[in-house]
Amino acid sequence: MGSHDYKMNTLQKLQIVAQIIGAAGLLITLAINYRQLRIMNEQVQEVRRSTSAQHILSLLSFIESDEIRAAMNLVYTTLHKKHFSEWTEDERQAVSKLCSSFSTAGTVLQSGLVPQEPLLGWGPSIRRCYQVLEPYIREMQKPENAGPQYWAGFDWLYGQSDLATDKAQIHKLRPPQQAATAYL
Repeated sequence: MGSHDYKMNTLQKLQIVAQIIGAAGLLITLAINYRQLRIMNEQVQEVRRSTSAQHILSLLSFIESDEIRAAMNLVYTTLHKKHFSEWTEDERQAVSKLCSSFSTAGTVLQSGLVPQEPLLGWGPSIRRCYQVLEPYIREMQKPENAGPQYWAGFDWLYGQSDLATDKAQIHKLRPPQQAATAYL
């Protein structure tokens, strides 16, 4: 019976060695898969950053076109002085393109395709244009005209530019050592 115990013992040892080799192989496979997943995740993040940068550049070139700049100049120099009922047909068309562009930009930003931060520099221009054009926008949003959703992206963009300005002002006004003074 002693030799039989010895054979079982050898078989058990072989099984243990086989299990250890299998476990080591599994751990190596898991480590390789984890590394590949990390590399893939980094690649996906890089593609997202690249795509986001392309979207930002596209949006900026869209907003900074000569036609939109001319319309903004018209708002700043001429249209702020008179009621929209006195605007010429050309002025109305220019303003409509401007409102549509800002509305599209607002819709794109609202979708999350593009981060808002790079466009915060446009805040003062957006606010100024919106404030001058708001009576016209409200007129166009009446149910008998285009309806309340007309240029809704511009409304949203204006609201965001106000929030960004408020955050910037709060940050500037906050005392630098606010946490330290709480203990005094």
